[in-house]
Amino acid sequence: MRRCFFKSPWMLSGLCFVLLLPVVMMGAEPATKDGEPEIPRTHMVADAGIIGVAITNLGYVGNGFTDPSQPSGEYPLHSNVEHLFMGGIWVGARTISGTVHVSVGAQDVSNLQAGDEVREFVNTIDRVREWSNLQNSNNYHPDALATEHIECSFNDTDVVEIINHTPLGLKVILRALSWNSPYADDFVILDYHIINVSGSELQDVYVGYWNDTTVGNTQITNPYPGHVGAGWNYYDDVNGGWRPGDVEGDDDIWMMWEHDDDGDDSMATSWIGTRLLGATPAPESGIDEESGEPMPTASYNSWRFRDVPDLDDWYLPEGEQELQPGKYQVLSNGDFDVDPPDTQEPHFSVPSDWMGLLSTGPFPYLAADDTLHVTFAIVCGADSLSLLENSKVAQLAYDDGFTIPGGPPSPRLSARYDDNTIELVWTPGDSLGVDDTGETYVLPNDHPDRSPEHHISQVSAKNDFQGYRVYRFQGTTFTATPYEQATLVAQFDKIDGVGFDTGLPPLDADGNRRFVDDALLDGFPYWYSIVSFSAPDLDSGLPEFQSGFNENAMLLYPGPGPSSSADGPGVGVFPNPYRAGSHFDDRLGEIETGRKIWFTNLPERCTIKVFNLAGDLVKTLSHDDPFQGMEAWDILSNAPRAISSGLYIFVVEDLSSGDIQRGKLVIIK
Repeated sequence: MRRCFFKSPWMLSGLCFVLLLPVVMMGAEPATKDGEPEIPRTHMVADAGIIGVAITNLGYVGNGFTDPSQPSGEYPLHSNVEHLFMGGIWVGARTISGTVHVSVGAQDVSNLQAGDEVREFVNTIDRVREWSNLQNSNNYHPDALATEHIECSFNDTDVVEIINHTPLGLKVILRALSWNSPYADDFVILDYHIINVSGSELQDVYVGYWNDTTVGNTQITNPYPGHVGAGWNYYDDVNGGWRPGDVEGDDDIWMMWEHDDDGDDSMATSWIGTRLLGATPAPESGIDEESGEPMPTASYNSWRFRDVPDLDDWYLPEGEQELQPGKYQVLSNGDFDVDPPDTQEPHFSVPSDWMGLLSTGPFPYLAADDTLHVTFAIVCGADSLSLLENSKVAQLAYDDGFTIPGGPPSPRLSARYDDNTIELVWTPGDSLGVDDTGETYVLPNDHPDRSPEHHISQVSAKNDFQGYRVYRFQGTTFTATPYEQATLVAQFDKIDGVGFDTGLPPLDADGNRRFVDDALLDGFPYWYSIVSFSAPDLDSGLPEFQSGFNENAMLLYPGPGPSSSADGPGVGVFPNPYRAGSHFDDRLGEIETGRKIWFTNLPERCTIKVFNLAGDLVKTLSHDDPFQGMEAWDILSNAPRAISSGLYIFVVEDLSSGDIQRGKLVIIK
């Protein structure tokens, strides 16, 4: 029998190529209101690869499981397997007066609102950047370091109403970097630039990354507010770590990890870890006061939920006789909590709700206006070996200046629909452009209109496009990486004497390429992705590169195109009657989310209203799609709430002609 626990009352019910890019602080100005700069809470997602991590400009990462539509720490993407409740930076130091203070971006809390009440960083009135080094991306910027380059800043000086918080005087710039290349898409790098804006020197500085990792499948247990059914089990995870000497062939590893003890009925067997990649300047080893021996420059501390130290420095809890270490002592103790303690009580090796803190230091001095760089990587893998291998790639990327070489980007896709058919359409790109006078000119190497077929490699300075691969996966949810589960349904290779020479899809009258996939099932979900690949370049020593699956992945439902209400076949509904656990649902069983009824043969622009027999409006849907004549209803009311079994009336109004169509549908649960 599964025993579930809840954190919150409201939850009840080896490639090394050096290509350094300069970073220039540029970007759009922040939004303003009444002339005052306004930087709102910003939840962005680093999801260029197959891991998705929520990033904020408030000192923490993850979203505390507040938004089911946004990953907190999902891996693989679209798998519903979450790994991260929340994480955040810790910085501790001594001031020139000798007092010790620690500023934290996140710590042990039951929900995001509670986290807001104790975090000690707030957003800085500064730019938030979302860049990409993909030339055909809407966010392309020449200074981007990764497929997705998120940059934001926060400080510990503008925090108000935090008890016992004394700011160190820090501004932190976070660069969250993720990549799409299949060999480097399992991690997100968190690169922290910690700037001393206090006006005076800080001493014996330590920097850590704290996290509350928790692994499970949201289709089995639900962590989100207002859920029904089995709640999330936070207390069945196992934690540990690796340090130099623990892993053969990885002599510099400092890493903490976690996985679900029982694998959540084999639906959440993946691992998550956080690796310390490095710091500039490097920390200097301290001396243990008792032994006189040098201390390690990194620490890993683990404790059960709610056991975080209350204060920054040594303190005497009420009713206790001995001083207890504060946050600073935990940051700096040199411990590595993977071995059982001297007592017989089970500790780190037993499943529980574990918090982890991976820290480094000391940095003896941080002068006023100086910057300290400390970098971590959030890494996932199918198992411990995959986790280690993926973390080594993250280390290589850091060691080479965040360089992950790649090939041509994926094409930008659009889709057309027909009965049992999906048609994918994309622009191939060109090497030439036309200026305002009508003259033809050669496009610059980084121009977005070159991609993908005229893409110029930043490493070899040559055109590196070779062909396309078309992947398809039936279903909404992945249980492994897309490359393992999706089917390669087509491959196109340009005719040049290299590879298969199958040729590329012909250009249509509009200069686009098209791929048609038929013999599909109307109303069933299919993921599609078309990736680009390069040929090996023996002269430059480059292997084949393939772009990322999620660069242009689309979840599509085949079905008829728009229908004219005047002479069309008339609006239909399927399945009708709907029975709970229909195969059209995203997931089977008695779960209120993921259900699906399809309205079909719809006009291009229309509204759909569903009424019960009493005439009460249950749901309003808007449809506006020039290519598809279907619209799905999740069988929830406008509230939203689950609706009961019964007979319902639907009314469809064509917004172009004003024509009205009516029909009936039956729901059986």
